[in-house]
Amino acid sequence: KRHVITAQTEHKCVLDSCRHLQQEGFEVTYLPVHSDGLVDLDQLRSAIRPDTGLVSVMMVNNEIGVIQPMEEIGKICKEFNIPFHTDAAQALGKIPIDVDKMNISLMSLSGHKIYGPKGVGALYMRRRPRVRVEPQMNGGGQERGIRSGTVPTPLVVGMGAACEIAMKEMEYDEKRITKLQERLLSGIKSRVDGV
Repeated sequence: KRHVITAQTEHKCVLDSCRHLQQEGFEVTYLPVHSDGLVDLDQLRSAIRPDTGLVSVMMVNNEIGVIQPMEEIGKICKEFNIPFHTDAAQALGKIPIDVDKMNISLMSLSGHKIYGPKGVGALYMRRRPRVRVEPQMNGGGQERGIRSGTVPTPLVVGMGAACEIAMKEMEYDEKRITKLQERLLSGIKSRVDGV
């Protein structure tokens, strides 16, 4: 299958990967988003073709903060039996993530986004139905053949510890951020007409 669907507002790393796939002969559909930054679910459904092999939509946008409707996107992907990837680097430790409810097949995470060490990340891969991933480099067969090279243990442990701390603090942070958001919006609405 040589067709990928993503959003126009994806992180540069996903957009660059999609451009590279296009150079390799893949077709990529770049979904526009509404004025609020959300993917149009009807357009997603319309963009799906028999040769669609992947849908990739970031969970939380790194520039505008919009949270995509992950459960709905996941339901559409499941309905058409298409693997669903999400870049959840900005969501980790900030909002609850339920890979089963959201029907996520692949999820990219980054350690430094939760104050862990730089240079380490994680890739969640659903076991059933299993998603086949080709290794970028052949070699030692680490990580079940997905990558080669020795895993940087201190970085992995650091990311694991950062995840534990982020999960413990998430509920408190969410309440604090919600209060700040309400205060900001209230201040804007009280000072700017028509908002």
